[in-house]
Order: sequence, then C-alpha cells, then structure tokens
Amino acid sequence: MTAHKPTLLISNVLPSRPGDPMYDALIMCLWERIITAASSSWNIIREYAQLDGPEGIPLRAHEADAIIVMGGEDVHPSCYGKSQGYEDEGRHWLRADHAQLALARYAAATNTPLVGICRGMQILNVAFGGTLTQHIESGEHNNPLILEDRIFVRHPVTIAQNTQLASIYPGHERLDVSSAHHQCVEELGTDLAVSARAEDGIVEAIEHTRLPILGVQWHPEDPAAPIGDLEAILEYLRMSRLHQEPATLDAAQRQIAA
Repeated sequence: MTAHKPTLLISNVLPSRPGDPMYDALIMCLWERIITAASSSWNIIREYAQLDGPEGIPLRAHEADAIIVMGGEDVHPSCYGKSQGYEDEGRHWLRADHAQLALARYAAATNTPLVGICRGMQILNVAFGGTLTQHIESGEHNNPLILEDRIFVRHPVTIAQNTQLASIYPGHERLDVSSAHHQCVEELGTDLAVSARAEDGIVEAIEHTRLPILGVQWHPEDPAAPIGDLEAILEYLRMSRLHQEPATLDAAQRQIAA
C-alpha cells in the first residue's frame, strides 16, 4: 500500500520575469531545485503570489500541509512603514507582497509549518510587525560585482542554541551558508526570535517562539550550497507537520480578513 504523501505549497512571486531574463533564470533554477528535492516525498503546489493575490491565499493554502516562501524581489517598503528611493531599489510586486504576508499569517493562524527563504524570511518578519534595513553595504552577504543577481557569497553564521534551527543542524554551532541579499531584518517582529547571525551581527535566521515557522536569510536551494542543507529544511517541515493541529478554512479566512 502506498503511503499518503503530504502536500507542500511553494510560493514564488511570479511565474516568469520576461523583462529580466538573467534574474528569471536564476529564480527558476532555485525553484526547480526545491521541487526536485521535495517531489519524492511531497505533492507540490506551485503558487504564484502576484497572480493569486491575498484573496486567493486561503483556498490555496488550505490544501497545504507545509509551506515554503521563496526568495525574490524586495518587499515594498510601504508594508513596513518606510519609503521608496533607497539604494539598489528594484521593481516591487505589491500584490505579491500582500499575498505572501497573508500566507505567513495563515500559517500562524492554522499552525501550518512554514519556511521563508531570503525574501521569504523578510516577509515573515514584516508579517509579524517587524521592519527591514533597506540596504546593507557588506560584501559578506552579496557579490556587488555581479550586478544582475548578486549571487552568491559563502559565509559562516552562528546558530543560537535551544532553537528550532539548532534542532535542524544538531551538533553545529556554526554553519557555512550561501547568501545573496542587500536587505536584512531591522526591528524583529512580535513573537519572533533570532536563531542565527552572521559574523558582522546581521540576522541570518529567525523563528517563531511557539509555532513551526522559520526563516533563513541564506539559500539552502542554491546548487552550490552545502550538501544536505535543503534536505534538512525539508525534513524540518516533514517532522513539524506531524505535530500540527488540523486547520480550518474559516480560521484561515478570518485571519486573512484581519
């Protein structure tokens, strides 16, 4: 008898970015890496936040046993009380921002395990009332010589002990990660805790203090990331879902409306 496979929703900003083919190719590579790694153990829902919008999130997310929010463009600063015009500002997709913020709040309302990657971690922080530093100069976190994609820089992070993140990487106080970001967590959101920092003090991972919700600023799905990094994240989601309580669509819709 074949065991029932759980369902993993993977949220991307857009299905394609025809105006930016190099960046589109990068995002699609990372997207396919997650799908390939997960498909043997999970049924996959491909979710495009700009298309679904916040109104489409409850029905889409209700089908999911776990969620990944991928990396992508900067979150619009209006979502965290700041203004446009900052250094290296790119294009924003405000409808996608609102959809993924709703997705994070859905996960909290329904105890659905969620991992946010890069932009996805920043979405988590903003969803819980946090703010972002709009531009960091440090070359430790991105490669300024690669203007199109700023990909990728390897650097160490220190993991806070007695955290969910520490349970994903048992026995590791430090971890080499593959990183590419020019923004970072500034003020931490409510009920969130820092679970990893870079050597310069920048927050590299956050997690909810009570729920199976976690964000990493690095890219475990980068093809050059340490072996087993992405698989460890997927295993965290698999184990977390075993302890989740059933979600209700009514609860999700009330949370989105709020």
